[in-house]
Amino acid sequence: MTDTATAVFRINGTLQGPVVDILGQFLPELKALPREQAYDRTLDDLDLLSRCFQIFRKERPRFRYVLVDERRRPVGEDNVPLSCGRTLAEVIAMVVRTAAKRYFRRRLAPAATRAETEVRAEALPEEGHTHSAARSPADELYDAIKAYLLHEWQVPLVPAYSEMDPALVRRVGAKILDCREANSLARLIADPDAPVHLADDEAPQVAAATPSTFAAPFVSPFAPVAKAPTAPVAPVQHHSTAKLDDVLTPDRQRLRAEAFTQTLLDPEVRAILPNADQIVRIGDVLRGVGGQPTAALVEGLGLRKDQLAVMLMVAQDCIGSTVFGRLFGPRADPELVTRIVDRARLRGIGPTTEVIECAIFMRGVFARFGHRARRD
Repeated sequence: MTDTATAVFRINGTLQGPVVDILGQFLPELKALPREQAYDRTLDDLDLLSRCFQIFRKERPRFRYVLVDERRRPVGEDNVPLSCGRTLAEVIAMVVRTAAKRYFRRRLAPAATRAETEVRAEALPEEGHTHSAARSPADELYDAIKAYLLHEWQVPLVPAYSEMDPALVRRVGAKILDCREANSLARLIADPDAPVHLADDEAPQVAAATPSTFAAPFVSPFAPVAKAPTAPVAPVQHHSTAKLDDVLTPDRQRLRAEAFTQTLLDPEVRAILPNADQIVRIGDVLRGVGGQPTAALVEGLGLRKDQLAVMLMVAQDCIGSTVFGRLFGPRADPELVTRIVDRARLRGIGPTTEVIECAIFMRGVFARFGHRARRD
């Protein structure tokens, strides 16, 4: 089994076993179900799933023996790796995606609906993953929206998501995550170009600290943070390929971190960057990137500066400094970077790709490393 498959297998076993048992103590209708059916029935019942999440948050101490790291120590934050190698935020996203996918198929392609007994790690695509040539409307919608299915508060919105056209989803992009209520989502659907104004009760409760890879609670590398910079931030020039003369040192041997100062202030970029508050560390990582890997990524994919920064920092977060240096440092093997570029082209990564998709792609490339390579 691959690392991803092993993680999913362990997550499934935990959700279907001890998690269902604990939740059954508070939800009589769940306890009344046969144990082997409870998990699947919950995924098929959005209201029950929402109540399960509510119980989990309210009674989290009761899950302390389930939420442990690889050394069996309790994990109290959503962004800390669990014993399965995934964070709680990633597990929640997997559950939400699975429930949404099932609903889409029941709503849009009932004939194609089938029992899916495992959470699919859709956020972590494996090498060799291919899409069927014949895609149902449900699958088309799911493929368009899955990157934005991240949080438990989105479960009640799944029926509203099912009414969206895939082209509309791609058009509004991460603005979907600004809509925490059906009314605001309806306004966005009616006028995709209008700014989303959050009511006080809709505003995400973001922790005071700047988000890390999956900051707790409810913040992931794919989610927006409160856009309230203390000083005006110049807009990033989207759809404009980075110029190597601007981003490389004069000798073209290394990346010039100073060239990304303005880019790193963009709220959308900061929301996705791992450890976005550690500016000095980010600068050090970027300075360690070699000229050749940079040129391969920029010229091979036409990357913008924001895309380049996010892809590099996500890669470093996935594989750790040592492996990152071998792949993207000044003495990196050109063939390895070329393989990444080739895969990115197959995925359609280019200058018009949203930053969030670049992050998802890079995490998919290095998914098998899990968190084991980050100990350095």
